[in-house]
Amino acid sequence: MSNTFNYVDWLTMEGLAILKNKLEVTRYFRKTYSKEYEKDFAVGGTIRVPKPQRYTIRRGLGYTPQALDRPVTTITMQEPFGIDFEWDSAEAALKMERGKERVREIYLEPAMAQIAQDIDSQAAQYAYLHTNNIVGQLGVDPTTLTPIAQARQRMYELAGIRDNMGLIIPPQVNTSLVPAFATFFNPPDAISKQYRKGTIGQAQGFMWHESMSLYDHTAGTWQGAVSVNTAPTEGSNTIIVNCTTGDTFKDGDVFGAANCYAVNPSTRRTATRANTAQFRVVGDVTATGSTATLTVFPAFIATGQYQNIDSLPAISAALTLFPGTTSPNGKSGKQALALSSDAFAIVGCKMELPTAVEMKSQTQDPDSGISVRFIRQWDNPTSRMTNRFDVMIGFGELYANECSVRLLCA
Repeated sequence: MSNTFNYVDWLTMEGLAILKNKLEVTRYFRKTYSKEYEKDFAVGGTIRVPKPQRYTIRRGLGYTPQALDRPVTTITMQEPFGIDFEWDSAEAALKMERGKERVREIYLEPAMAQIAQDIDSQAAQYAYLHTNNIVGQLGVDPTTLTPIAQARQRMYELAGIRDNMGLIIPPQVNTSLVPAFATFFNPPDAISKQYRKGTIGQAQGFMWHESMSLYDHTAGTWQGAVSVNTAPTEGSNTIIVNCTTGDTFKDGDVFGAANCYAVNPSTRRTATRANTAQFRVVGDVTATGSTATLTVFPAFIATGQYQNIDSLPAISAALTLFPGTTSPNGKSGKQALALSSDAFAIVGCKMELPTAVEMKSQTQDPDSGISVRFIRQWDNPTSRMTNRFDVMIGFGELYANECSVRLLCA
């Protein structure tokens, strides 16, 4: 009876189908940029994606031309990853499973489940580390729908509402919150079926999912008051702050600055004064003196076409670490995600198929661009057949400030 690993095209096609069905977080990433990696020439590990031009309104009959200065964002390929396995000639003769169903069950399902988990974990980490807006309290699970409503409000205020919106929560929030509000989910007749698949239902404008891919974040530690030392310049993404020697600012920390509020990108009016604009710390910083320089996202833009705040943080303005969290120093908690499909991008890339191998195949999903490559090769000195699945993906930040919110949990 022939070894069913000869069905090499079936392996990659079936593997890709299994892989797609197991993805959760990445279903809310935009997938339209993989075509950049299908060109006849190499485009490099990073591609630049221009954002739409934005304008301000001229009043009166005068002529005031505006700069055609389209900002760009980048999408960067990550390190290739995959799964390898092998068997020797005796194992192939005496122990190898036969039949497609057994191959699917024994080899494909576990391999694709692990690859899917890794893709979703990478996506969840990327999303949380590139999201500056937060709701809820770090270290505390939500017990009402209020934080979820606040996440939707934040996205609406910043023009981030889209058709495809998802809320990815950890299982403990599903346990503590969802049962008490089951009647809020639509459609109610599908809840039980969806619940078993990890999709809980739709409420507050989000399709809810539970996932173990979500990451914990541990906040930095501020020993005393932290304030603005030098007002940032227009368009800058750095700020100098007064602090205490030894204060730590962690990659992914979020802070607000007193009297600095976010504006709606279309009206350019203050979105709300219930909370200040929120900025994400980019990269770890430990203060070596009484001041520290922080890189932040988004940039400080208080005027013009791409305005995102009503005013620049003023000298001596107080900063608040994780606004809404009591005593956030060193606290940890899961980072649930509220996303709409323009927050982030995921791309896939085909890899080279060598010629001097036993078998080779590569299948690419036309929607996401994610590609699965399978290579089988004989190793003569050890009488072993080596097998490998390979995947290469990349991530990019599109409209994270408008289209993504972190729901803080325990």
